[in-house]
Amino acid sequence: MYQLQHVDSFTAWSRLISDAFVKLRSEQISSGHFTATLGANMLGEIGLMRIHAKPHAVKRTEDLSASGDGDFYKVSYQLDGYGLLIQDGRETLLAPGDLAIYDTQRPYTLAFEKPASVLVTLVPHDLFRLSQQQVGQLTAVALKESHPLSGTVAPLLRHLGSNLSQWDEFGGYQLARNTVDLLATALGGALGAECHGDAKLRQRELVTGYINAHLDDADLGPARIAAAHFMSVRSLHALFEHQPLSVAALIRHLRMREAARLLRDPLMADLPVQAIGSRVGIADAAGFSRMFSKEFGSTPGKYRDAA
Repeated sequence: MYQLQHVDSFTAWSRLISDAFVKLRSEQISSGHFTATLGANMLGEIGLMRIHAKPHAVKRTEDLSASGDGDFYKVSYQLDGYGLLIQDGRETLLAPGDLAIYDTQRPYTLAFEKPASVLVTLVPHDLFRLSQQQVGQLTAVALKESHPLSGTVAPLLRHLGSNLSQWDEFGGYQLARNTVDLLATALGGALGAECHGDAKLRQRELVTGYINAHLDDADLGPARIAAAHFMSVRSLHALFEHQPLSVAALIRHLRMREAARLLRDPLMADLPVQAIGSRVGIADAAGFSRMFSKEFGSTPGKYRDAA
């Protein structure tokens, strides 16, 4: 639901942005009367927020990033003015038309030394197509307005920010999902050449993409994946040997993540839970329920009701 809020003090602004985003510490950079405006619309689990504010900085400190108040990525798209983003030992100056991603699980700083406007997309980790390892290489690296891939997503972001109040009425949930997928494509594609030099990392990305594209295949397993990538099953297992999830565990995790997405999707509300299981390659209803409960601590039906 869309909300528009205007504040006339920095104290009120500090409270507002911590409530609207995740817990943050704020600092007023310049003296004088402070004003700011926040327009926000939560479309399912994805937040779109347009901010116009006088000079200030926000910090996600070490203790706040470990507070457990949400696992999100933020993508900032600079509309007017300039912003300085710092995370993971990198910093970038965002000019109008630039965008960059950062992770609320780790400390960051975003500072505006002059009045500025920015559109922020708030995305749960499990809805973003890039892995946490990939995003870790992209934080605080700007996709500049001049980059060819910027033109694929920048006009959409500007349009979304200009019409925030209307998306409840015009299919905003699916539009937000498509926007998030496009952001992942643009960031991953534009920065891939610089950030993905590790050949094994690239192989793992290809395998993960293949799994995501074949989740509905009940026979999906290490043997089929290895054959599709012209490697032995032993080599495939070695590729994931030091990763948090084995190949089999990764298949289960990605299936359950997609099942959760389908259960949250209002367009899928009339689809039986068993049919959701079949869409992620698990035709056995009891097996699907057990697997889902192990991943999310709730049966698929209860998860859907809560969503």
